[in-house]
Amino acid sequence: MKELKEAVKVLMHEEYERAAERFGEKFNSPHEAYAVLKEEMEEAQKEMRYTLGQTEVYWIRIKENRITDGTLEVIEERALNAACELIRVAAMAYKARR
Repeated sequence: MKELKEAVKVLMHEEYERAAERFGEKFNSPHEAYAVLKEEMEEAQKEMRYTLGQTEVYWIRIKENRITDGTLEVIEERALNAACELIRVAAMAYKARR
């Protein structure tokens, strides 16, 4: 986990740099920082809800001995989307404390 966290920190800093280049190095106010953090959190939550829902579908299909084709691919994609959104949350928190 420690190595993974360090790799994610690198991604967080890269995302901060992309955002800083496009929108500036700092937020204009704590209100702006909160709004951006809230938006990114909502997007991450949406992806997590979808991931959880697809995981439930997968489990139901397993219990019913039904084909689960495609379900794992959707779970993987949505989990990656959630991870990316949470990296953005971390990057924006980093930006807010600068």
